[in-house]
Amino acid sequence: MTESRAKELGLVPLGYLRSYAFTAIDVWQDMLLGPAWSTPLALERAGLTMSDLTLIDMHEAFAAQTLANIQLLGSERFAREVLGRAHATGEVDDSKFNVLGGSIAYGIPSRRPARG
Repeated sequence: MTESRAKELGLVPLGYLRSYAFTAIDVWQDMLLGPAWSTPLALERAGLTMSDLTLIDMHEAFAAQTLANIQLLGSERFAREVLGRAHATGEVDDSKFNVLGGSIAYGIPSRRPARG
């Protein structure tokens, strides 16, 4: 919701969404690597770097998918050869990453049995 609406309701904003990005990638080549493709775009639009972030939350479809995205975000080669960027997006600080456990910890809602 907007900051003004939150204030009308007597709520204090917990944070602000400064940028986002969507990327269309070839599922046969880069399936589940959306974060490695979209993160540099979102950061660039917001005028931020990885080191500016205080919290990083990434959907974890699988542990290997998460680890691959983390590795690619810090890869100069991926940035240069695949994304066409001069430098890697940046290293992910483990102390800021999925601090509440991420989606592996919570489970995927669509795979839980229906109740009711």
